[in-house]
Amino acid sequence: MKHILSLAFAQDQYNFDEEIEFFGETYRITQYSTNFDVELTENIIKKYDGLCDVICISGLPHKIKFKKGFFLHPDAYRIKVAAKFTPTVDGQIIKDVYIPYALRLFYLKNKNFLSKRKIGFYSAALQKSFVEVLEDLENDLVMADPYFLTKMPFNLHSSKGLDQYLKALSPVLKRMKIKKSNVPSFSEDNRKMNRALDEFLSCDILVGNEANITFLNLSHLKGKTLIIDIVSEGLEEKLKNAGLKEALICLPQLSSYTKINYSILEGIVQLKKGAGGLVSDDDIIKLVNDLKLEPQIKTFNEDNDKVATFSFVIHPLSSRFLLMHPFFKHINKKFTSIFESSIEEVMSFSPGFYYGKIDGIISEKNGKKVEGLIYAVTETPKKLMEKEADVIYKKILKLCDKAHLAGSKIMGLGAYTKIVGDAGVTIDRLSPIPVTTGNSLSSASTLWAAKLAVEKLGFVKKVDNKFLGSVMIVGATGSIGAVSAKILSLTWREIILVAPRAYKLIELKEDILKINPLANIIISTDADAHSFESDLIITTTSGQGKTVLDIMKVKPGCVICDVSRPFDISEKEAIRRPDVLVIASGEVQLPGKDLNINIDLGLEGNIVYACLAETALLAMEGKFESFTLSRNINYEKVIEIDKLAQEHGVRLSHIMGHNGFISDEEFSLCQEHAIKKLNEKK
Repeated sequence: MKHILSLAFAQDQYNFDEEIEFFGETYRITQYSTNFDVELTENIIKKYDGLCDVICISGLPHKIKFKKGFFLHPDAYRIKVAAKFTPTVDGQIIKDVYIPYALRLFYLKNKNFLSKRKIGFYSAALQKSFVEVLEDLENDLVMADPYFLTKMPFNLHSSKGLDQYLKALSPVLKRMKIKKSNVPSFSEDNRKMNRALDEFLSCDILVGNEANITFLNLSHLKGKTLIIDIVSEGLEEKLKNAGLKEALICLPQLSSYTKINYSILEGIVQLKKGAGGLVSDDDIIKLVNDLKLEPQIKTFNEDNDKVATFSFVIHPLSSRFLLMHPFFKHINKKFTSIFESSIEEVMSFSPGFYYGKIDGIISEKNGKKVEGLIYAVTETPKKLMEKEADVIYKKILKLCDKAHLAGSKIMGLGAYTKIVGDAGVTIDRLSPIPVTTGNSLSSASTLWAAKLAVEKLGFVKKVDNKFLGSVMIVGATGSIGAVSAKILSLTWREIILVAPRAYKLIELKEDILKINPLANIIISTDADAHSFESDLIITTTSGQGKTVLDIMKVKPGCVICDVSRPFDISEKEAIRRPDVLVIASGEVQLPGKDLNINIDLGLEGNIVYACLAETALLAMEGKFESFTLSRNINYEKVIEIDKLAQEHGVRLSHIMGHNGFISDEEFSLCQEHAIKKLNEKK
């Protein structure tokens, strides 16, 4: 096991010695906080030199480059060269390569957020990786370096001015000690006496890094937006208490690994590089791609009286829906049915449009008010699949632009719009706002529906929230199937995995055992071999309507949850077994006593599709990010959205079958047929 020594130069009393698992490998990390003590830091380095595999230093002033020169504080240099045998890193190369990339990536999706704004830097010299990008985006920059570094009452406003200042000041900075007492006050109380501070605090956005704002009085951040390199647990608490509105965090993925920072991340890259090798820009680019690093907005405090807006795209589910348009209302139905295919073709050339609004959504968790702007394209599923993906992309992207201008913070893709092309990835990349397919909540709500259906029929005993029966997943190695299998393994006594390729089933079994080592798992390539013993069957195949199991062999009283589209179990097949309940999905109810849906979504009352509800949930949580994209559904995302649904009050409303909602009478009838069938077998 590799041993990492971490020295937190700008922190106090954050010491630990732990084994950390990071992307499949385990490291021992020993950290000491040295609280700006140069001599202590140097002594610890010398003590561990040659005894650990890499030394990672955070919070130390790095090399500041300016035109025709650079400045590195003598104390920083002294610390960096203290080790003679063990490589020393400070995370700066990751910041230099990754942060400009991260900011540009965020800008492409949120152009108004980072363009033509007044942006203040606590110290642009210490955040050079931010400066060039934000200057290129035509922002008005306010650099408080003179105040931050030497408490001088003026600001800088360009990279050129910053270079001139640093070149002139470097002899002074060399003689200054690196210590906490040199950090100035950014209190609101001082702004009346300091015009430079007043200008800085009036900025729309402030830019800092964890090391240089940790020891500040953060009360001036109330209601503000912050751009920051990373946020530790301790700083997160301080920012929330200070009343910070939101932060663009450049490396939020490390929030799951609270002990890892930029320097330790570079240390891990250094270890993979091996002895004698230096970490290069290419190594960092590979790291970014491998870990899929990207910045995210995190809301810390939000005004619940302000309505958060999301948007959602729908389309007609068949040509029959097109005939409901007012234009065809007074035309003879026989005439319109004759030309139905022509109408479907002509209408598909119509541009997308604003369809209506959903309002009155109120979170049960935080009281947040949310509204949804619903947009529509006129293609039926058939036309969406026939047309070139680029044509559909352009149509939906125009709606994303409209939604953004209308104040929407996130766009959801409904029904077949999420299937086109690469399943939302390209649309998200080119959209001014984040995009989600909603498939995480769709998966969760389908399992809600399956659970409720099994409970209502009452044939499977349940002890300590665990069903004492068997569940079979047909198409288990697919994206939805694998997620369903992992979740169901926690709540069923036996789980049967069915798919065509045995080697993939073995891999999935191993993945499930990591989540639940006690899971009882059977794998098979033949659904019919186990359908007679299954109490719940989930079918999620790409069979395109082909037969995946013989319904006549299915156990009486079984619930079949058919997730596939087109259905694996046709309506004609389902009718043959009135003692078996075939369900299609679970639709949901949004929270809010005065919920108002003034449009026809094809569902009754205030019921909405789960994919729409996911978009609304993200708005309630203030989590405006590309939560679910592509055809791969992430297990952790499904668990997370399931938890958010419970917290905010999104509930299962109805269970859907082939022909709409399944009534209590239909449940009772199925139950009666099943009991009769079971009695016949005795």
